Amino acid sequence: MLDKLNENELEVASKLVFDGMSMAKKSMEMILQSPITMEKIDWSNDDVPLPKYKDSGDQSVHVIRTNLIGELKGTSHLIFSEDEVSKVLNACLPGNIVNSDTPESKMMKMGFLTEMDNMMAAAVITEFSNFLGLEIYGHVPSLEVVKGSDLNSFIDKEVGEFDAVVHFKANFHGKELDISPDFIWIFQEEFVDKIKDLV
Repeated sequence: MLDKLNENELEVASKLVFDGMSMAKKSMEMILQSPITMEKIDWSNDDVPLPKYKDSGDQSVHVIRTNLIGELKGTSHLIFSEDEVSKVLNACLPGNIVNSDTPESKMMKMGFLTEMDNMMAAAVITEFSNFLGLEIYGHVPSLEVVKGSDLNSFIDKEVGEFDAVVHFKANFHGKELDISPDFIWIFQEEFVDKIKDLV
């Protein structure tokens, strides 16, 4: 689908995605109070399969999803391994909450992760909304914990709801915290149409 864009349009789309992900990176740094780098952004469309994750077997993976509502349909997934979630929570929440299994502390830990996604997704959505001149909002984020071995089928199933797909994935890296979460965005074909309208 991206092959429908000419060189100028692709440049505009690339800049938009880079700027959006840069804003997400800044949000993440602000929340974690730790430097984050954006390692790379992978682009692909419906001719190329979604990024595949190596099977981490029984290890749990936290997938925080935000649906886009408004004039552009899509969804985002912020993905952390179990180990990364533990590092993030230890760095950002008081020890008595992190080490507790009470319903209240579980809710606080889940709330912290979804709020981080909410702020990161909002940064990207704002960038896209302003750039494309569209009314786009993020729905309330939801958190799913899936086995590493089920992650690929989980994301494939999520994408199955769309007729045609443009997607990109940013890999962030926090050296101090030693984390490398992925942030995947999936859009319907309208994304390409809106870029063409602009250029």
